[in-house]
Amino acid sequence: MTTIISASNREGNLTALFAKQCQVFFEEAGEACQLFYLDELPSPLSLQSVYEYKTSAFANLSEQLIEPADKLLFVVPEYNGSIPGILKLFLDAIEPAVFKGKKAALIGVSAGRAGNLRGMDHLTDILHYLQVNVMPFKLPVSRLYDLIDKDKVVDEETLRLMKKQVVDLIEF
Repeated sequence: MTTIISASNREGNLTALFAKQCQVFFEEAGEACQLFYLDELPSPLSLQSVYEYKTSAFANLSEQLIEPADKLLFVVPEYNGSIPGILKLFLDAIEPAVFKGKKAALIGVSAGRAGNLRGMDHLTDILHYLQVNVMPFKLPVSRLYDLIDKDKVVDEETLRLMKKQVVDLIEF
């Protein structure tokens, strides 16, 4: 099973559109997946309690989303040239051993030109530290405002590449 993580907690974020489209591609392939939006994290969070792996608000999320998944797909927006802090907090709040041996794919989304390449490199370093095998090809999606219409991804080339990333993760 794959867990898709829509890595933004910003209200009205567009990352969710791309993550939802990936879920459609998994379903079309007949593959089990679950989608988690980081804007669904409990609020308020006690920052000190996140390191209490067995009792924090993240313990249940770990049991539901990370532990049963053998693969993870991160759809990650660019925040200040890297990944959102909420994603780093989420990763820090899960016991590191839970990630060991899992496989992951990355899709970076950005309103700019680079498709969050730098952020995907930063995330790859973190995931490697957690002993997650990251697919070598990381999909940068640039100028996302030009790729959507009425809350839907409509750019055919982007859809083709996203579908390929999902299929490649299934086969990884």
